[in-house]
Amino acid sequence: MGAVLTGLFLLTEMLPSDLADVQAGADVERAEQLRHIYGLDQPIGVRLWDWWSAVFSGDLGHSLIDGSPVWPRVADRLINTAAIAMPAILIAAVATVALALVLSWNRGRPVATRTSVGLAACAGLPEAVLTVALVALLSVRLGWVPSVSLLAPGQQPWDRVEILLLPVLSLAIPAIAWSTRMLKGSSDDIVSLDVVVSARLRGMPAHRVILRHVLPRMRGPLAQVFAVMAAGILGGSVIVESLLAYPGIGQLLSGAVAARDTPMVQGAGLVLVVVSMSLYTAADLIVDKGRMT
Repeated sequence: MGAVLTGLFLLTEMLPSDLADVQAGADVERAEQLRHIYGLDQPIGVRLWDWWSAVFSGDLGHSLIDGSPVWPRVADRLINTAAIAMPAILIAAVATVALALVLSWNRGRPVATRTSVGLAACAGLPEAVLTVALVALLSVRLGWVPSVSLLAPGQQPWDRVEILLLPVLSLAIPAIAWSTRMLKGSSDDIVSLDVVVSARLRGMPAHRVILRHVLPRMRGPLAQVFAVMAAGILGGSVIVESLLAYPGIGQLLSGAVAARDTPMVQGAGLVLVVVSMSLYTAADLIVDKGRMT
């Protein structure tokens, strides 16, 4: 994880300009003055050391824009993102398992072929295009939800549940498509096992076969796919939140990159990396535990 976080810091330092350039414009002398004020003229090794030292002490620094502490703002935005990411993960997880089993159970039949084609189309659809299409359908045409997911100052996401539908669907639909395609191989192998085939031939009801013989054997693949899916949904929040003006950590990260507010970029990026790596580690532990039993 240390290498990943160091890479994150170095990537932010490689942006084509910094805050001094953004604020000073063409005034080179003013840019140098601002760079000195913000400490951006120090060697990159010194800044990396200072950043790691601050991280280990629990301090993510202060915004270069307004001087506010990074961590409280990131934490508030992370809660907002969790309000859309967790429902999206839950919906995607249930749909992924159901669709993967439908494809494996009906392998070679027209329903499996049509489902595979639909999933391939959804998986190849950019999140920005899907989000715009959902806005056009659910907001403009049907008028069910607002076209943007704005929150008033001090308002919590659960105070306005209607604004969560668009971002949740925008995150869940692509995740369902590519997660199902990832899980299908393992699902095919399990459904083809002798114990499953024998149970089906004996006339055991499908739901009993799935609950008794299929799902217990899918624990490892499910953990891995769900970890990747959850991390992908967190990454996709950057695009979806920016398009829908939803005040989550993705929008915070996008705005900080545009403003070249490097402490905010690094703080938000660090939190996303830590959450993603934690998901992958938990999935590996589940897989290892399954191999030992």
